[in-house]
Amino acid sequence: MEIKAVDHSVNIVGVEKNGRKYAMCVAWATQVAEDKLICAIGPQSATGRAIAAGDIIGFSNLTKAQIPVAFQLGDVNRHSDSDNKLTGIDYRMDETAIIINGARAEIKCKVIDIIHLSGIEAENIIYLQMLDGKQNEGDALHISDLKF
Repeated sequence: MEIKAVDHSVNIVGVEKNGRKYAMCVAWATQVAEDKLICAIGPQSATGRAIAAGDIIGFSNLTKAQIPVAFQLGDVNRHSDSDNKLTGIDYRMDETAIIINGARAEIKCKVIDIIHLSGIEAENIIYLQMLDGKQNEGDALHISDLKF
């Protein structure tokens, strides 16, 4: 049985490390304080394995107009450690942060910690401090907007 009881927005994290660009759709994300975010990244993700405490990463909350970006960066058959998933996507670099241009929220963050919770130890719960960013016009893209 597949239950889709909780809907949430589509968010991208991106970072450049060791000359390689990593970007992906996160499994889940939310703002937990004025300048703090948390997000979950699955263990199969090259991006998730690359991210470490202290890194400066980008966090982009996509708009409904960015459905193609969501599908391209969310493609589980392409991995950032072997494929440049950002080809053709409008993004910019801010230090090592990869930020999707035109996203509803374009945020540069610092990774404060990576947490593993009992029962979901394989998932990386990334705790982020928002350093800088901007809010743009546009409706947030939600998982329920995507047709698989």
